[in-house]
Amino acid sequence: MKKSKDGFTTIEMLIVLIISSFFMSLCIFLYQGIHINDQELEKEFWVNFREYWKQAIENSEYTGWKTYIYKKNHDIIFSNKWHHNKLRMPDSMHSQDNLLIIVNNDGYVPPQTYEWYSKNTHTRYLLKVQLGGGIYKIYEKYYE
Repeated sequence: MKKSKDGFTTIEMLIVLIISSFFMSLCIFLYQGIHINDQELEKEFWVNFREYWKQAIENSEYTGWKTYIYKKNHDIIFSNKWHHNKLRMPDSMHSQDNLLIIVNNDGYVPPQTYEWYSKNTHTRYLLKVQLGGGIYKIYEKYYE
């Protein structure tokens, strides 16, 4: 007498269920590790901005060329005659439309205030260049 097997046994179904639930939990765990919130992206942006700023000051002092810092699309461009760096702003942030910072050939930056806004964290960032020596501070103000 032949026994016909038309479906899966309970053991086979349990094995498939265990394997698929293992892979699903692994994917959820990895996704949570990759997902970064807006505050962390903005913090990382300002850390990178600080490094690019220092490099722009040093390049201007060393080469004797002006460095221009401006906004193009959603990038902040640090540019002089030979060096061009691009820093991507987080999608939640935007800067004032007429952003243009000029680092003179001696590293001097005229005192001025520049504004950035974050729509997701409701933060207004004020970048204040002080004393004209390329030193700046960032102030955060929260709005509703």
